[in-house]
Amino acid sequence: MKRHKLIESLKDEATRERRCVYSTDSRSRCALDRRVTDGELLRVFPNMYVSTEYWHKLTPPARSLHIARTLQRQHPTWIFTGITAATIRSFDHPWLLHDGSIGILSHDQSNQPTGKSLNRIRRFYTAQPEYDIVDGLRTASAARTLVDCALTCEFRFSLAMFDSALRQGVAPEEVERECARLHRDCAPVFRLLRYADPARENGGESLSYATVVDARLMLPQVQVEIVDPTTGRMYRVDFLWRLPDGRIIVGELDGAAKYVDPSMTDGRSIHGVVADEREREQALRRAGVTSIVRFTFREVVAVTPFLAKLRAAGIPHR
Repeated sequence: MKRHKLIESLKDEATRERRCVYSTDSRSRCALDRRVTDGELLRVFPNMYVSTEYWHKLTPPARSLHIARTLQRQHPTWIFTGITAATIRSFDHPWLLHDGSIGILSHDQSNQPTGKSLNRIRRFYTAQPEYDIVDGLRTASAARTLVDCALTCEFRFSLAMFDSALRQGVAPEEVERECARLHRDCAPVFRLLRYADPARENGGESLSYATVVDARLMLPQVQVEIVDPTTGRMYRVDFLWRLPDGRIIVGELDGAAKYVDPSMTDGRSIHGVVADEREREQALRRAGVTSIVRFTFREVVAVTPFLAKLRAAGIPHR
């Protein structure tokens, strides 16, 4: 297709600013739409375009941020909340929560989105639309973000955000005060505060723990340090259950990254990593661990395979 100087300039500017291209007149929109028809661009939101190849390389959170940055240029007074704000604030959360919608905080029914964007904008109401500027975006407070997520997402998908927020220094009292201001049933929020723990190191561990809570299985200790009685070397495990019959069960969230990601392998070969894992297991058993249950993030998301492994290991119900 013939190069269009204005379109090329818009694309370059958008890439630098990590957002989408959008048109401000009918002529440029027609030019952008032609490139969608030819497969060069994707229309990812009403009046938002991005290179097809570039878009496919972005993670779901990065895609949401690109759309949010574009909306902020189009609507400078908008305040983001919900999963959008959680993403802006770098709160851990499952990527499956990104459904293409954007959360907006509003104090009234005016300035409603219209047309094709109506179904993509999720509106949350408040009498006092306070906000912070985070990465250049008007974003609901951390506490309000957590409350909105808790009231619209499943418990097990929300716990990671609460754990992550606590690690960032958000105080539970701030969230409680936000609930008091809303005059709504905030039972889901208080349940999350009850189980939130900054000791869990990542979203996968939070999701695993929340799934155990929902299944009403015995709750594990998290990030427990175990010393090898032979070598004196210390190992830290993700989860540990001390059963009434004296058995000690360790749960480990596995990921392929630890075998191939250079930042996690310290330059070791796959064989070296596997050998270290074998030595780790032997050390844990020397320290009294009865069995080690390994599970993947995919199994946790699916629920049944994860819980089946725990029950087969003897983890009892609460």
